[in-house]
Amino acid sequence: MFRKKFSWAGLVVTLSLVLALASIGGCGSQGTTGAATAKKGPTIKVSSKTFTEAELLGTMTYQYLKGLGYPVENKTGLGELAVIRPALTSGQIDLYWEYTGTGVINLMKHAPVYNAEESYKLIKDWDAKNGIDWLQYAPLNDTYGIVVRPGIAKKYNLKTTSDYVKLVKEGIHLKFAGFPEWDGRADGLPAFEKAYGFTLPKQDLVNVAMGLQYDALVAKKADLAISFTTDPRIVTDHLVTLQDDKHAFPVYNACPVVRAQIVKAYPSLAGDLKKLSSILDTKTITELNKEVDVDKKSVEQVSKEFLTAKGLLK
Repeated sequence: MFRKKFSWAGLVVTLSLVLALASIGGCGSQGTTGAATAKKGPTIKVSSKTFTEAELLGTMTYQYLKGLGYPVENKTGLGELAVIRPALTSGQIDLYWEYTGTGVINLMKHAPVYNAEESYKLIKDWDAKNGIDWLQYAPLNDTYGIVVRPGIAKKYNLKTTSDYVKLVKEGIHLKFAGFPEWDGRADGLPAFEKAYGFTLPKQDLVNVAMGLQYDALVAKKADLAISFTTDPRIVTDHLVTLQDDKHAFPVYNACPVVRAQIVKAYPSLAGDLKKLSSILDTKTITELNKEVDVDKKSVEQVSKEFLTAKGLLK
């Protein structure tokens, strides 16, 4: 936060100097241990994609690094992959959060990967030659998941996706809400059926437009649905997420992606960002998404409150 300069007439020179020095020392230097020493080096241009989760990750990073004394510039909300990736490789921006699965599938044109470490290592090694460093990824995994109405989960004691598949094989019919885009994707319904060794009965499938599967659950027109694991509707609708115990869905761990020149300029950067990424799990980011999309708080407010609560910002 920038502080206003003091210019009241009548203040003695000594007091004015003290206040001015205090203002300069405090500007952009909040951190975990109070006032941080301003770091010398190139300005880090922090960016993000445009959806809520991405803007939260970008804004938290900007606020956090600013508080630690890094010179930073806020360029969050720049655009999606086709815009933000060229901006990174060309040096128009220096840092944003990307998903390992997006890197593997969309950038490398590699087959989907279902193990977090494998996915991370693949894209990290591949992108190193481009002068891009993938730092430590967060536990949060923004991928597909199966969600269930709480009453159904309790009735059938559903905890894992295998529990649901067992019911299907026993001839129990539960309505499953999906959407056409997922039905036809290689990493969607076909991968789901293959991993769990079953075929979803056509009479059980309720196809709706993407995003409306939650409404189908609320209206009890469906019992289960395909979901994105960090969608705030999971929280607001009190849905139960089934564990993907056979790893049918590719991993999409969020990861700070940084130009190698910036990492080299700031040896402490990787360690500092690891402190942030390590506390961002799926449950946490889902709740933060809810605060913005449902509770209508600003991204800046939610980010600041979270960092402060976790001791990463004062």
